[in-house]
Amino acid sequence: MNILKIIIRIGIGVFFIASAILKLISIDNFELYIYSFNIFSFTMSGLAARAIIACELLVGILLIAKVKYKEAWWLTMLMLVGFSLLLVYVILFRNDSNCHCMGDLVEIKPFLSLIKNLLVIALMLLIRKEEDYRFRGRVSVLVIAILTAIAVPFALFPMDNIYNLFSKTSTKSCNEAEFNSFLQDSVMQDIHLDEGNFIVGVVSSGCKFCRIGCLKMSEMVTFNKIDSTKVLYFIWGDSTSVKEFRKETKSEPFLYVPINPVKAIRITDGAFPLFLFIQDGEVQRTADLRQLTEKEVVSHLK
Repeated sequence: MNILKIIIRIGIGVFFIASAILKLISIDNFELYIYSFNIFSFTMSGLAARAIIACELLVGILLIAKVKYKEAWWLTMLMLVGFSLLLVYVILFRNDSNCHCMGDLVEIKPFLSLIKNLLVIALMLLIRKEEDYRFRGRVSVLVIAILTAIAVPFALFPMDNIYNLFSKTSTKSCNEAEFNSFLQDSVMQDIHLDEGNFIVGVVSSGCKFCRIGCLKMSEMVTFNKIDSTKVLYFIWGDSTSVKEFRKETKSEPFLYVPINPVKAIRITDGAFPLFLFIQDGEVQRTADLRQLTEKEVVSHLK
């Protein structure tokens, strides 16, 4: 029985560490999933995403090392119960195909994730009476566990706002001559960008980062109740991939304008996605995926 309890404890600890790592690999989509509940701002969603990952790393390490075991056990149970209640809400009121509890590499439907949580809760009850290991250096293990749990999600995978403060990359350039040339194209004749403020995204339907950027824009527009006619995309790709792109990025309300890939590359200097902040037909500034912040989008469009 003692061997079984050791296996269960270490197995749960490894599971939480693996869950945290998988979320980190697709941290952008995990942030956006939290943001899609329309509870937190984008910045707060980023903080919440990293706080969840930090807690998973911490309880995983503490359960394996059996340091501060009671505290780790209660924190684990609190997380499992909280996630389970959220999953019940998702099952009843949303139509999510992936709950992102294991990131994007391992997609799990909310109902299966709920069953998984209930199983882990049952296993946790079997090891509730375990005691701390008493060994020299356990305080050092605790300190290292806390520092690791904080440093990995917050320092190694910084939020966009923090990344932009320290990034040496300047604002992405836009070839305005090529952009203005495209505005004279026949497909643009009925689209007037010369009156008011708009954001134009130049994207590729096959670009992973373009999909993340456009999903980010869609969620910002929904959360802040921005007029969807103020956002449009110049996109290159075949009709099938463009259709999938629109669905995945929740951007069906936005206007899509097909663009020749050579023209798109010339406008962006090959950097995708590129978002152009337009005022009365003039490019005021540009942003890539990381530089696209909720504050500046709202300020420009509202």
